[in-house]
Amino acid sequence: MRGCGRRLRLLDPFAGSGTSLVAAARLGHSATGLEVNPFLAFAAGAKCYAGTWAEKGFNRTIDRLCGNGRLEVRSPLEGVSTFTEREGASRWLFNRSVARGFSAIDSKLDRRTGPYAPLRLALLAAAMECCNARPDGKCLRYRQNWESLGYSSEDLRASFQKRARIIFEDLTAQPLPRNAVKVRHGDARASIRRIRSESHDLLVTSPPYLNSFDYTDVYRPEMFLGGFVQDNQDLYEVRLRTVRSHVQANWRKPINVASPMLVPLLERLNGSDRLWDHRIPSMVQAYFEDMQDILREGYRATRKGGQAWIVVSTSAYDGIEIPVDLIIADIATRQGWLLVSVNVLRGLRASGQHWKHLSPGAKPPLRESLIILHK
Repeated sequence: MRGCGRRLRLLDPFAGSGTSLVAAARLGHSATGLEVNPFLAFAAGAKCYAGTWAEKGFNRTIDRLCGNGRLEVRSPLEGVSTFTEREGASRWLFNRSVARGFSAIDSKLDRRTGPYAPLRLALLAAAMECCNARPDGKCLRYRQNWESLGYSSEDLRASFQKRARIIFEDLTAQPLPRNAVKVRHGDARASIRRIRSESHDLLVTSPPYLNSFDYTDVYRPEMFLGGFVQDNQDLYEVRLRTVRSHVQANWRKPINVASPMLVPLLERLNGSDRLWDHRIPSMVQAYFEDMQDILREGYRATRKGGQAWIVVSTSAYDGIEIPVDLIIADIATRQGWLLVSVNVLRGLRASGQHWKHLSPGAKPPLRESLIILHK
């Protein structure tokens, strides 16, 4: 790529928790990340904290947070849905002691403290370590024998101290340069339009996969616990601002077909009477409409000679394979990009709703691919 050997500017429209941003900064480049999920946007910013922390200051801060004052404070989530134990509930995410331990430490965190965001991220991660359920694919699953684990605020403090220490050591061993990373919270489809034309050298991203996976649900505990959303309506608003890769929200209907490759696929999907949700054909069309917007605006934001590296996965419904990588490559060329290559990274196991429609002995055709584009 032209420009190697100098400081590059990277753009990630789907930054998630900031992995690409941290990698870019550690390699001496600058990066801009866009992320619609408020918790993930916070996490990305916390991971990209650029500052130092003296050992004595770290120890004093942790002692103050974990040892001074009350060790448990009533949580605003007590009695809300299944976040904590309540009358009539057979399951709950956080034991009352854990939720109160979180509130106690969170109330002592001072936004004026330099590493406030990294410490709060450590606290949220500690809470999830003491959660009665854990992320598993598309949902949260309760841990085996979760009732007997008996997580308490003491467990939370121990986990927080461990995670805070890891952050301190990372900040000390590999400090990030100041002003190298910017994280913008918002809908990528709207936020990318505000990126200055030809301002970035490289677009690196992995958009939501077309697998009807509601990424909002997986981070529901962190969003409520951290106060990033206040109620289910706030959560629903986040869903509406995500790329239309799921059917968990009544998003606007698609109005165009982004690639002629979609036409026969949509005809087959619309003709199927075995889809688990009748909105799937519309979702497939809407997904590529959204990706068309991202690719068009990404092209505008990338300088001449720049590249785009995009990791995606194919998908399938009712035995009908959707070659997402090839369709996105086609859409990209229609927005001005030159296709360099589509590289298969690995094969993926098909989901149950697709697997049952494959012929006996057939291998699942799903794959994860890297698309490389040039401007």
